[in-house]
Amino acid sequence: MSGGFAEARKPQEHEQTLAVEDALSPEKALATVRDLLVKAFAGRPIRIYEAGGGSLSVLPLDRFDSYTISVVDVDEEQLRNNTYADEKILGNIETYSFPPSSFDLIMCHNVIEHLEAADQAIQKFHSALAPGGLVFISAPNPESFFGMITKHTPHWFHVWVYRVIFRHKDAGLPGKHPFRTVFHPVVYPAEFQRYCVEAGFEIVYFKKFLSKNFHYMHQKRPVLGRLLGLAIEGLDILTLYKFPLLLGDYHAVLRKPAVAAVRS
Repeated sequence: MSGGFAEARKPQEHEQTLAVEDALSPEKALATVRDLLVKAFAGRPIRIYEAGGGSLSVLPLDRFDSYTISVVDVDEEQLRNNTYADEKILGNIETYSFPPSSFDLIMCHNVIEHLEAADQAIQKFHSALAPGGLVFISAPNPESFFGMITKHTPHWFHVWVYRVIFRHKDAGLPGKHPFRTVFHPVVYPAEFQRYCVEAGFEIVYFKKFLSKNFHYMHQKRPVLGRLLGLAIEGLDILTLYKFPLLLGDYHAVLRKPAVAAVRS
């Protein structure tokens, strides 16, 4: 595969503490990964698998030279609304298997936090990916403020927040956010990186960024957003910035080595 990535990273237990004002916004974070993917696949056709892809894609499809897309999702309505996939499969990404080396790029956007067996899904990705191929995973950070609130509150409360605070009138209806969240242990940033390396991947990019929920609130409900920001900053001080609480999401790009590593 062509370049475009720095050397593979070793998993880190914690990211370096980062001032919130220096954190990437969700838009800039996604733009960074999109640029990396476009550079990595420049000038070649690619086979894409969107795991839990639903009806929308965050990939820069208009910037790829040539591609085919297969989407697997458990939600039949999401698949019906999908207009860009070449192949649409109703199935569970934790158990659905493609033949080995079926894809060059696998995308899993804000899905693994909902899986009871996220580790099995990652193993399926490794099997389905061609040597030298990439996996792009995005997920909320369970160690952030919003992640901890999500983990320790019931689903009805999440629906209430989306409807009342975020003003999404159709929140919680079939096929609409928020979906039930599990936060399997492998979703936690340090464990995620460790497990992906153990599964045979190289980590070529990993970055936490400003919580999408906080960013949205700060834009749409600025007064409430500022008050919440001050409260979270106070919590950061009390916890000595062990987990920067506003870094509510992360992106990871994984590579399957072109030559499989020999395990001792």
